[in-house]
Amino acid sequence: MNFFGYLLIVGVLLLVGLLWGTRKRGTQVSVTEFWQEKEREFGETRLLSSFARYIGGHPRFANATDGLLFLMSKSLWFENFEKGPNIFGFSPPFEKVVFRIPLHRIRGFEAVPERDMVTTEFGPRLFRFHRLSRTPLYLGVRYVDEWDREHTLYFDSMVDVTTWQQELSRAKASYVPEEEVHEAGVCPSCGKKVSPDFRLCPYCGRKLS
Repeated sequence: MNFFGYLLIVGVLLLVGLLWGTRKRGTQVSVTEFWQEKEREFGETRLLSSFARYIGGHPRFANATDGLLFLMSKSLWFENFEKGPNIFGFSPPFEKVVFRIPLHRIRGFEAVPERDMVTTEFGPRLFRFHRLSRTPLYLGVRYVDEWDREHTLYFDSMVDVTTWQQELSRAKASYVPEEEVHEAGVCPSCGKKVSPDFRLCPYCGRKLS
C-alpha cells in the first residue's frame, strides 16, 4: 500500500471518530437533569460535588480512577464513568467503581500535604497524573466500615478541602442517624439496584447473601 492509501485510511478513521463524538454529545443530558436523576435514584439531596480522582484506600478498589465525588444528605458517594472511545474508536480498559459511605460512619475530612502523600503506598501513582487541586493538598476521608475497621480514602479533588470540611459539618448537624435499610433488591453498601438473586453486588462487590 502506498502513502496515499495509508493517508486515506487515517482520514476515514478520523472522520468516524468525529461522527461518533458528535452522536455521543447529542445524547448528553444537562447537569441539572443529571443531579435530579441522582437524587431520585438515591433518595438523598446533593450538597456538594466535585470532579475528583480516587487515589486509593478502599479495601475493594486498588486502582486510581477519575470520577465524581459527591456529598449528599445521608452519605458520601464516589462513582467513576467509562471514557468514550478515542478518535480511532478504541475504548481503554474500564473497571466500574462506585461506593457509598453513610454519614454516621465518616470520622472526618482532612488535608493531606503532597509531601506526606508521597510517603504513602500511593505515592508513586501521584506523578502519573496532572494534579487536579489548585494547591498541593489531597483530601483524606476517614471512616469506619461495618466491621468497625478504620480506613482512609485519598482523593485529588477540584474542590478545596476546607469546603468539604464545612459542608460535612453542616450535613452532620442536620443528619439523624438511622439504621441502614436492607431493602430487597438494593445493595446495602453502594445503594444500587440489583437482582434479589445476586450473591455479590456487581457494582461494588459487597456480599449480598
